[in-house]
Amino acid sequence: MSDERTTHAPGELLIKVLHHLRDGVCLTIDTLENDLGLTRRQISKTMSKLIMRGFVERAEVGCYQLTAEGVKARDEGVVLTSGPTGPHTGKASRPWRDTLRQRAWATMRMSASFTLGDIVVAASRNDRDATSNAGRYVRALVQAGYVIEMPIRQKGTRITSNGFKRYRLVRNTGPVAPVYRPGKHTIYDYNLREDVSCDKNN
Repeated sequence: MSDERTTHAPGELLIKVLHHLRDGVCLTIDTLENDLGLTRRQISKTMSKLIMRGFVERAEVGCYQLTAEGVKARDEGVVLTSGPTGPHTGKASRPWRDTLRQRAWATMRMSASFTLGDIVVAASRNDRDATSNAGRYVRALVQAGYVIEMPIRQKGTRITSNGFKRYRLVRNTGPVAPVYRPGKHTIYDYNLREDVSCDKNN
């Protein structure tokens, strides 16, 4: 397994994963981890970027495949960089921004279910107060009906622990992270271009 501290050229992991995915074949993160010798964190972050660019989609829970755009990009040898570049399609009019919440949203879209810790591990890049920030965002998404809390918690690591709450994204509206507006207590969804009340699950 490779060390995450290994230096990679800009876009190297994006190209490596993109070229490993095959037409019409759905691969899991476990499979990619074994095939490519990368860590789950590296694969998760790379897959998030490819999904945001429209090159990869989740075919079923926990399994990913190339989109038509992804096949075209791979076959044409499109040069990929690690920054927020690439095609921007759909209804969203907001420029893609590489923020903790954008990365958290992408991770949720890739995951069958998740804990807050899962989100922080996958999405944080030395962000300030990452756990608190991600927690507020998940709570807002729950209140707006985008995310539900699972009935069974993940087992904790300590005997006295009550375990960790697990969540599932049930309203996946597109690649751009919905934005919480505390003044209005709403979520603005750039994918739908509409406000969604955060009072749905109160």
